[in-house]
Amino acid sequence: MSRAQLAILPVTDGRSAERRIVNLAARLREPGATIVEAEVRDLSTDGFMAETNLSVEPGATIWLKLPGLEPQNSRVAWAEDGKIGCQFSTPLHPLTLEMLVKTSKKPPLRGHFGPQR
Repeated sequence: MSRAQLAILPVTDGRSAERRIVNLAARLREPGATIVEAEVRDLSTDGFMAETNLSVEPGATIWLKLPGLEPQNSRVAWAEDGKIGCQFSTPLHPLTLEMLVKTSKKPPLRGHFGPQR
């Protein structure tokens, strides 16, 4: 099994699209509220799962801001233990998804943790 295949989770639990494992810094905001940081952990054309300290209820509307994209309007499907699952109001284009997956696979910057010996 290739590395790329490992990054794709099968379509289960009634989902309509394959989820891709990612690690993307993002920002979330409820309409009219302040912006909070989040880490998107999986992503598909239809939605995402993120870790965040934003307290939201299922059914709430939030905006997801990912690097290089306009904010994405989303609906919270579930929220539990600092994680949320959301569905995009307008699905991502498959090529946009691929670009984001490639962005999340970049190696850490040299010197990111200070001078190397």
